[in-house]
Amino acid sequence: MKAAPRLNWLIKGIIILLLAIAYYSTAELGRRLASTPENVTPVWPPDGLASAATLIFGYWVWPGVLLGSFLANVWAFLDKSSIIGIIISIAKALSISIGTTLGTLLGAFLLRRSIAHRNPLNHPQDVFQFIFLTGMVGPIVNASVGVITLCLAGNVPWAIFSTVWLTWWVSNVAGILIFTPFLISWSYPLVNSKQPISALRHWIRRFSHWLLNPSSTTKVSKSPVAQRFGEIIILSVLVLVLALITFWQGSSLEYMLIPVLVLAAFRFGNRGTTSLIVVVAAIAVLGTVNGHGSFVRKNFNESLVPLQSFIGVVVLTTLILTAVISEQRRAEKNLRQSEADIRQKSRVLEDALNELKRTQVQLIQGEKMSSLGQMVAGVAHEINNPVNFIYGNLDHANNYMRDLLDLISLYQEHYPHPVVEIEDKAEEIDLDFLMQDLPKMLSSMKIGADRICQIVVSLRTFSRIDQSKFKAVDIHEGIDSTLLILENRLKAKPERPAIKVVKKYGSLPLVECYPGQLNQVFMNILANAIDALDERDKQRTFAEIKELPSSIRISTELKNDRQVAIKISDNALGIPEEVKERIFEPFFTTKPAGKGTGIGMSISHQIITENHGGLIKCNSWTGQGTEFVIEIPLRKQLSKEKTLKS
Repeated sequence: MKAAPRLNWLIKGIIILLLAIAYYSTAELGRRLASTPENVTPVWPPDGLASAATLIFGYWVWPGVLLGSFLANVWAFLDKSSIIGIIISIAKALSISIGTTLGTLLGAFLLRRSIAHRNPLNHPQDVFQFIFLTGMVGPIVNASVGVITLCLAGNVPWAIFSTVWLTWWVSNVAGILIFTPFLISWSYPLVNSKQPISALRHWIRRFSHWLLNPSSTTKVSKSPVAQRFGEIIILSVLVLVLALITFWQGSSLEYMLIPVLVLAAFRFGNRGTTSLIVVVAAIAVLGTVNGHGSFVRKNFNESLVPLQSFIGVVVLTTLILTAVISEQRRAEKNLRQSEADIRQKSRVLEDALNELKRTQVQLIQGEKMSSLGQMVAGVAHEINNPVNFIYGNLDHANNYMRDLLDLISLYQEHYPHPVVEIEDKAEEIDLDFLMQDLPKMLSSMKIGADRICQIVVSLRTFSRIDQSKFKAVDIHEGIDSTLLILENRLKAKPERPAIKVVKKYGSLPLVECYPGQLNQVFMNILANAIDALDERDKQRTFAEIKELPSSIRISTELKNDRQVAIKISDNALGIPEEVKERIFEPFFTTKPAGKGTGIGMSISHQIITENHGGLIKCNSWTGQGTEFVIEIPLRKQLSKEKTLKS
């Protein structure tokens, strides 16, 4: 398992070394074939090679660019007359190579930042950005650092800085525009450019495939292989003849090459077009440098203007046209795919219609569920009235009871020795116990009434009859009040210690919500957590529970300026995956009959997602516990926006 990373690093090192060798070799070849007596090179191919390698493989190839540029420049400027001369030559070459590397990385970075990892030759807008960012902006750094270095070293007078800079920059631009598209079209996209072995294998496979079917990237027909090779030969010969006539014999036929390149764009896509551009540019540069062709002028700098203008026009025209053709053919392919998808969907709809006919009986069961919802709403309404009566009179009964107990206490204070009949009656009814137990009994009745009210609220929420308004409330107060209601269940019992509640509240603003409904969600989740902890504690001894106590963790945070997140987790046994998938289904429960209705989590899901426009999800880990994550918008309008988008 550890051999593959080492092998990839080895391959990366080999690629970097090969890039350095290729950079140096193309630099020397360019100097020998295309340099003028003034040591001017109208096209600098190594920059095109460096930009292509960086765009194809990634930024990690920069050492190859640095090393190749250093080797190319150190031999060009090496002064062997003295040690100081050698040191200065090395420093000069290093400075120029650093500028070349920075310019290459800048051009690649700007392009990747603009179009990500798309092929820059497939869309017209991407071609423009490639030409401008990689082809024109990147070489600015290269030319600036290089010319400044030569001026500081005394090789170039400052008086002609602008002229030398422009020549340097234009030659780099020409090299990138000619050679980078050629290399990219033959190499892009690589499968996982971070894995060099896969990348090289994929490149070889793509090259061999194109030889058998040159129009594979922009396929419109299935012509025989022989016909494809015939077209390649004819176009290549035609381009070669026109280029030689124009740039070696002086005939002004240079722009006749454009229709041929346009035809290549239609027939062979990026690869064929960029290959022919390299051939045309090479012949044009060699012919002009050697004093042949229609671009030759008295002064070589004057010859550069029409030569490089021609190269720029050819590259821009053909690359844009090829990108337009590729985009159009992709659109046609997508259209055909869409038509196929529509036909497939039509078949699916027919199958669905047949399925609907077969499941018509199941709709009857759905009607029964609807009737059940109406019944639940009616039951909630009928229970609500007597419960409100009981709940409303409990406070009065409690006050009356305290008044009577105070009166009895007053009688006992002033008449400590009543008649025998009163003493016998007090002893018979155990007056002291009654006076202590009666307030507790009324308190228990109030708790029971609260519980009935909560059940009524749950029923009303389930049947969607609760239409209370949004209010800006403190979420923490709602959680604390829910914990207060459940305090009796959290307390220590003979069979277990108290359940520990850990609260980690963040700084939250007021949240617009249905506070009663949100509290019901907290109640359902916390009650289920307590049930899960109690179920686990039944399987453990008191000592085991004390060593690893049951706990519930509640945390809140402001997720961003639009949403608040509430997390409630326990350290119980967790929820099995098959149960977790159905946890929000109505009437689904794993509890025994009489202990759960299966509507609590369904109601909670409805409250959070439909009524508040938020989300609720369950994370569970077997043997470790369960976590519920609730996210709701801070403001009412945000939840509306989310509902509209969904």
